[in-house]
Formats: sequence, structure tokens, C-alpha cells
Amino acid sequence: MAERSGKKRRLEKRWAKEEKKAAKQQAALKAAKKGSRKAPRGKADQKEKEKEEKRISAQRTIAYKEMAKDGICRVHDKCYSKTIRFSDINYQLAQNDDKNSIFENWCDFLNYFDSSIHFQLSFINQKSSMKEFEKVIRIRRRHDEFDKIRREYARMLHRQLAKGNNGLVKSKYITFSIEADNIREAKPKLERIETDILNNFKILGVPAEPLNGAERLKILRQILNPDELGDIPFDYGSMIHSGLSTKDYVAPTSFVFKDGKTFQMGNTIGAVSYLQILAPELTDKMLAEFLDMDKNLIVNLHVQSVDQVKAIKLVKGKMTDINRMKIEEQKKAVRSGYDMDIIPSDLNTYGGEAKRLLEDLQSRNERMFLVTVLFLNTAKTKQALDNAILQTAGIAQKYNCILRRLDYQQEEGLMSSLPLGVGHVPIKRALTTTSTAIFVPFTSQELFMEGESLYYGLNALSNNMIMVDRKKLKNPNGLILGTPGSGKSFAAKREITNAFCITQDDIIIGDPEGGVLSSCSCLRRAGNPYFTYQ
Repeated sequence: MAERSGKKRRLEKRWAKEEKKAAKQQAALKAAKKGSRKAPRGKADQKEKEKEEKRISAQRTIAYKEMAKDGICRVHDKCYSKTIRFSDINYQLAQNDDKNSIFENWCDFLNYFDSSIHFQLSFINQKSSMKEFEKVIRIRRRHDEFDKIRREYARMLHRQLAKGNNGLVKSKYITFSIEADNIREAKPKLERIETDILNNFKILGVPAEPLNGAERLKILRQILNPDELGDIPFDYGSMIHSGLSTKDYVAPTSFVFKDGKTFQMGNTIGAVSYLQILAPELTDKMLAEFLDMDKNLIVNLHVQSVDQVKAIKLVKGKMTDINRMKIEEQKKAVRSGYDMDIIPSDLNTYGGEAKRLLEDLQSRNERMFLVTVLFLNTAKTKQALDNAILQTAGIAQKYNCILRRLDYQQEEGLMSSLPLGVGHVPIKRALTTTSTAIFVPFTSQELFMEGESLYYGLNALSNNMIMVDRKKLKNPNGLILGTPGSGKSFAAKREITNAFCITQDDIIIGDPEGGVLSSCSCLRRAGNPYFTYQ
């Protein structure tokens, strides 16, 4: 009995061990099954993350990486850019000697840029609210007996405001970009180039100022959101708390690039075209006429300088190709039995142009530039957009050029129209320094100051109002000159009336001949402490 009980115990222990082993094996199998089930879920999650990263958004469409607070923009991995805003000067109305001087200085300005610097000239015409301009010309009532004169003068100013394009805000920028491995390497180079450009503008007599990051973002927002007339302030400090990026500030509600010839950003329809230059000679009035359009228009010139040695080598190579083609044509003429001097006229024309180009590059102060001219038209409706493009194309045709649409390259054209310093359109035209300088960015200087500004007439070129507060100028004195009967006395009387209606200044008139007495008699009534007549 004792032996049988001992065997039972040993068997029970063995069975218990086997049950434990089986339980362990089953647990391992279950764990393996669970792991195999979890593995495909991890792959699915990874694929979903990749899809989210590749998901197209309005922010991802905007072609830059970062915009720093100091105005340096990292466009892509090794490209950094900065922007300078510059004002206009009187070029179209200047004398021929002054024009030649400005043009020569502008040529020297272009020759400053070497092949390592890509620069972009941006001219932005955007309509703004007329309320801002109406505030400047508004004349407040003073509840006295002269309010009738103020109302009459205010009506005259509103009529003059309607004649011009004061509701169109024109801005001009130059954006330059360089290649660098990191921001530490790019920053000193950009600062040196910025200083040189500001000095060159100073030689031209052009006021200019560099832009910081917030100002550059404001420009991008105005371009991508043309329907917004008000300014929304941007603060880099708020980005930390909100978790938003600079692209969230400038991006529109949506981008649509379905059509190959147009695009849509928000509620605005737009189209990008490029200028095909066919004219053998250009005039400096072409760009000014584009900028005088009363439409929303953005003109961009992407300019890349070519190394002088490479440019000369390229032209020599083309001349060699032309000479080889001439020899082949002469051989054909000999075999056919006619005069070997009879060759296609195109070969003679191209050969002469290449020879003159080589002489310019070698003997004159000329460089070669690769230029891309882009036009961005925007409107609220398709019909308004077609009319704007037709008007732009008509001006181009007038100067023997063709405005061609960027078919199925609207996204690249739109990103190239942003002042970021990088061109994404591979269509380029080789021009010399003189030919590139024909696109003179100066027309006429506008004078429309805020505050107690007085009306001095209309700009002879743009037909815009001239509103100036002479007390804020460097020299507040004035002298009216003109031929007999040109309106000197009328101009003086109008300025007296304007100063009386708007300002609180004392008006003292010395009139030995009594020519102003009759006109100003209504202002000399009793109780007027600001008017003195001698």
C-alpha cells in the first residue's frame, strides 16, 4: 500500500509539472498571436502618419520653410533671402540729362550682382479702401459762418480724388537670395549685400529700407488674401502660445489649381502669365505703362547674373555653331551649282547679333543676365479677370511683345510671384545690362501726406492728387513761378483758402497792388483772428 501511494504522489507531481509546462506554452502562443496581431496595426498607423504628412494643405503650398523675426527667410534647405522696400523718384518727367544719369546709375546698380546672387524686383498694385484717402481730404466743420466755404472746397477735393488712381496702392520691393549651408553662414553675407544695395539706392536718390519678418509676412498676406482690406497685426510672441506658424498667418482659406490656365485662392480668381520679348529694342516706358493700369496687378522680374567668363564662352560657342551652319549651306550651294554667297538670311542676322553681343561683353561694361518677367492678374470674377489680362496683353503687344499664359504651371507661377527671391518658372531670356536696365522701376514720385495737408493740384503723369503739409518738409518755403496767365494768382488764392479751411495757422498777406483783396474779402470779416491783410 505504501509503494502504491508513493507512485501516486510521483505521478501527481509529474502531471502538475506537465500542466504547468502546457500552461506556459499556451501563454507563449497567446502572446505570439497578440504580437502578430499588433504588428500590422503598427504598420497601418505608420501609413496613416505618412498620409497625413503628404496631405496637401494651403500652408504646404506656400514655398518657404521659415520666416525669422529679423526678416531672413529660409526658402528651402540651403537658400536664404531678404527684402528691401524702395520708393519712387521722378524719372519719366525728368529732363533728358537727368534721365541718362539715372539710367547709367541703374546699370551700375545691376552690375553689382554677381552670379552667386539671385534678385527679384516686385511691383505690387493693389486696390485699397478709399476711406483712408477720404480721411486725408476731409474738412471738419467749425460751426461758424465759413462752413459754407469749407463744404464747397471739400466737394472740389472729392471731384479731384475721383479723377486719379489714389485708391490704388503701389509698392516696390527688391528681394535677394543666396545659397548657404546654414543661417550662421548666410546672415553676414545677406547683411553685407543689404548694406551695398542701400548705398546704391542712396546714389540714385531713392529712399529705401529693409523689412523685418512681420513686414514681409504682411506683404505675403496681402498678396494671398486680396479681399481683406484691413490689417491684421502679427506678433511672433503669440506663436508660442497659439502653436501656429507663420504660414497659418499668411495662407488663404484654400488654393485650387484644377484649371491649367487659372487658379483660385479663397474667393479670388487669378492667372499668371510671362512676357515673351520679341522686340529688337525696348523702351523704358513699357514697365511704367503696365504699372499705370487701374487693376490688381503684380509684376515680377527674376534676374540671375551669368558669370562673365561663362557668358563669353557661351556666345563664342553660338558663333561657332552659326559659322558651321554657314559652311554647310555654302557646301550645299556649290553642290547645287549656285552662288555660295547666297545663304539663309537668318544665319546672317543671328551671326551679326552674336558678334555685337560678344563685343558688348568684351569691350563695354556689359554683363549677361537671365531674366524672367511674370504678371499676376487677380479679380473677383472670371470676366473681370479676362478683361484685366486682355488689357495687359494689349500693352505688351504695343511694344512688340507677347503675353503668354503659363499653362499647367499656375502654382509655380504664383509662388514665383511672391517676394521670396526664388523663381520656379524655367522660362528665361538672356539680356545684357542695358537691355535689362530698360525695365526702369521708377516713374514719378507721389505726394499724398496725412495730417493738415494742402491741395496743390494733380500729378502730371499719374493724375493723382498732390497733398502736402509743407511744415513737415525740410524746406517749408514756397515760390510760385510761371508765365503770364498761367494761374499764379489763382494758385496763391487757392492755397490761402485751403490753409484757412483746414489749419489753425495765422495767414498774413502783403499785397501792395491789391490783387488779392477782392478774392479774400469774405475771409476778412470781423471775428476772424487768423487773417491779417496788409
